[in-house]
Amino acid sequence: MLEQFENIKKEISKDLKNVSDAEALLKVRVKYLGRKDGLITKLFDDLKNWDLAKKKEFGAPLNELKKLAETLVDETEKQFGVTQNTAVDFSVQGTPVLSGHLHPITLIQKEIEKVFWGLGFDIQLGPEIDSDFYNFEALNIPEFHPARDMQDTFYLDLALPKNQPGKHVLLRTHISNMQVRYMKEHKPPYAVVLPGRVFRNEALDASHEHTYQYMEGFVVGKDITYANMAWTLDYVMKEIFGQDVKTKLLPSYFPFVEPGAEMAISCLICKGKGCSVCKQTGWVEILGCGMIHQKVFEYAGYKQGEYQGFAFGFGLSRLAMMKYGISDIRLFAENDLRFLKQF
Repeated sequence: MLEQFENIKKEISKDLKNVSDAEALLKVRVKYLGRKDGLITKLFDDLKNWDLAKKKEFGAPLNELKKLAETLVDETEKQFGVTQNTAVDFSVQGTPVLSGHLHPITLIQKEIEKVFWGLGFDIQLGPEIDSDFYNFEALNIPEFHPARDMQDTFYLDLALPKNQPGKHVLLRTHISNMQVRYMKEHKPPYAVVLPGRVFRNEALDASHEHTYQYMEGFVVGKDITYANMAWTLDYVMKEIFGQDVKTKLLPSYFPFVEPGAEMAISCLICKGKGCSVCKQTGWVEILGCGMIHQKVFEYAGYKQGEYQGFAFGFGLSRLAMMKYGISDIRLFAENDLRFLKQF
């Protein structure tokens, strides 16, 4: 009998070493200490049938065996956050853990970055607070230029660092503030896109906001042409919105490109029939673009005429509206979970 007790001790130790979770530990407790079929419990059930001499010889060792088993199991249970008085029902369905997800603007940003990455573009970030030099002068927008009035700029009451060119500090109105910065640090050829926030002092409505996610990009090399720009942007729009989307380039003016253009896509909200988003035209202006002005290259330290390139910029909110069929841009910033959970 004592040999049987020793074998049970060894089995308990061996089983506990192989336990990896609370469920497996519960099985070990039931195996040895279960009320009906536990090995040690059965020995106590047999005890009433023993004669007096046998009870005196083996009763105490059996009690010690039970106490040892309980102690070993209890100590192991503490490792899994389970106590002896804890009732664990593994058949009960667990409480679901709610996890977050990406914002729809972030979703489309990542999708667009993937498309440009596939075309060989680098992806960079730039400062949101900058000097008027990089935001305006270096982009062929000198002081008192009327284009500055079009930007609706937020100026900040901050002093420029001593080594920073310019006169004022501002919240960038476009990510073009990175053009000359990037050009000074890299030698052509290169292609880069820059996502981030921009700020415009504009009134809020269904299609305008004062702070929004933007993406700009530019390509510079020896033989870059307008046709390269048209193909690239048409390709990206079709990758994002589907091969059936139509695009068109219309002449436009931006001081830092010449010639300049705006690209429009067929409205995905109304399928070209006319709605409030496309202002009943069937088309939605989606981005501005053009061939980089030689004055910008001069600010970057390049020789005039040595390189050509094109630049473009678009609001990610506007693209998300088209992508997901949303008619009011303000929904993206209201943090309404009923809206955000749809993505």
